[in-house]
Amino acid sequence: MSISTRFREGRHIFRAAQRAKNILSDESTVRDLIGSASAKIESGGSRLTSMRNDLGTLLELLKAWINGDYRELPWTSLLMVTGAVIYFVNPFDAIPDILPASGLLDDAGVIGFVLASMKSDIERFRNRKTDAAPPDSPD
Repeated sequence: MSISTRFREGRHIFRAAQRAKNILSDESTVRDLIGSASAKIESGGSRLTSMRNDLGTLLELLKAWINGDYRELPWTSLLMVTGAVIYFVNPFDAIPDILPASGLLDDAGVIGFVLASMKSDIERFRNRKTDAAPPDSPD
């Protein structure tokens, strides 16, 4: 990857993080972002199969935060989650999504980076979600 490509990606990620801070102050905008990301996942078909679970986790976390069900997430992690979702939704990020095969690679990279960076936060969220789930009833 060339230096100019890395700079361009960094600039897009930084802008997404800035937008994330603004978006998080408005509940309806967060809900719109979640809806846009969910729609893009559904319309992506097999192109998004590998990212579907990871994106789903990020969206669940964002939904739980906006609903007030899960507030144990540090602010920086919340910004990263929101920034990653914004980056995913934006069709004109560092590598435009309209490019066949490579258009979603940068999105997958950003999502993977966010998940790896906040691995312990994700694990805590998943554990809390599992602990809060009602037990299966016997048949």
